[in-house]
Amino acid sequence: MFARLLLSLLLGFIFSTAGLVILPDLGRLAGPLICAGTLEPEERRSGLRYRCIAAGDGRIEPVPADRVVLATLPVLAALLLVPVSVLVARYEQRARRAAHEIQADLSRAVVARAEVLEVARHGNLKRQILMRVAELQLLLWVQPPNGRPYEARVAWLVEEANMRELRPGAVIPVRLNPDRPARVYPAAPWAYVAFDSGERNG
Repeated sequence: MFARLLLSLLLGFIFSTAGLVILPDLGRLAGPLICAGTLEPEERRSGLRYRCIAAGDGRIEPVPADRVVLATLPVLAALLLVPVSVLVARYEQRARRAAHEIQADLSRAVVARAEVLEVARHGNLKRQILMRVAELQLLLWVQPPNGRPYEARVAWLVEEANMRELRPGAVIPVRLNPDRPARVYPAAPWAYVAFDSGERNG
């Protein structure tokens, strides 16, 4: 729950800063918190400006833009908390399901050999920098111990130091569930299946 609240605050900060520049009327959400009347944006000639029109006498007072941003932040964070919680819960559910499927496959896995036919780099740079891994899209020629060879396209996370092991023409050990041969798992400790869950399964 803390992580979801933190994510809501972060998104609220982003929308309350960048969003107000793009859509100044978004600042009206903070009106009840900082204005005893109507809060509205002014014509922008030199940056973002707001004014408060008093409910009683119609007196107009300027309101600093940074005050509007700070007041809009908790409002947007509160509005985003429910949808963010729903999205995070769905992601966690999908991650648990993917991890369960991986474990089910590996519990019945047999060792096979596979020739690397194609290698293409893929994935996001942030994960590569933080984890020092590369996401690779591989085309493999899988040779199961008791079956006909077949092609399989897989996405693996591979530690940067072992990238050379997966050059085209290399033959590597893999693991696979005979009932679901399209899912081919690396048998080496430096490679993992690149599912959304981010689970490391080598």
